[in-house]
Amino acid sequence: MKSSRLFTLLPVSLLLAVNLPLCHAAELSREQIIEIISSADNQPPKLTNKDLSGLDLSGVDFKGADLFSANLDDCNLDNANLHGANLNRAQLRNAKLRKADLSGASLYAVALENADLSEANLTNSRIIGLLNGVNLSNARLNNADLGADMTNQGMAPARVEMNNALLKGADLSGVSFTHAILSYAKLQNANLHKARLQWADLSGANMSGSEVSEADFRHANLDGLNLNNVKGLASALGLQKEN
Repeated sequence: MKSSRLFTLLPVSLLLAVNLPLCHAAELSREQIIEIISSADNQPPKLTNKDLSGLDLSGVDFKGADLFSANLDDCNLDNANLHGANLNRAQLRNAKLRKADLSGASLYAVALENADLSEANLTNSRIIGLLNGVNLSNARLNNADLGADMTNQGMAPARVEMNNALLKGADLSGVSFTHAILSYAKLQNANLHKARLQWADLSGANMSGSEVSEADFRHANLDGLNLNNVKGLASALGLQKEN
């Protein structure tokens, strides 16, 4: 495949260098967190900057919660409700979020490296950050925005980094991956209908068996991209196989 030169963008690691928690023990118990949520009445539960690392928070209702810069590393958030939650600058490395609901959530400058979000719902979410090695198998990301932030003034825009991400069978229809780093990502049998991947880095990625009809790959780095048995290739922009 032919490739195009990518813009140089601000590494997300620079954004994450601010507000990283220094504590290594959870400040609150599961029971205390549930009490904070229940006592919030109709206001968003406020858990900003809290160190909640390592806790079992599976099934907890965090709907609309403010978790700005919270440390959720190694947490179990399976089946948790994080719909509309503020997870900007949150740390979720190695966290389990299987079948969690993050629809409409904001995850700007988030750290989700090696987290397990298989079968999670991230529809209409906004994500920028470090997602290297993340597991999004069979997850729903339709209409999610993982595109670069082009609004920064005076500095290059930030983008999502998803090296070696697992996206097998994921619903990525209508998703924005503009300028995203997806090198060596596993996208087998994913649905990329009308996805936007302009200027994305897909070098070494595997898209075999995926649906790419009406997707836009113009200016993307396609070096070593596996397109075996891809469906909808004729209507995809910038993704025609060389003769």
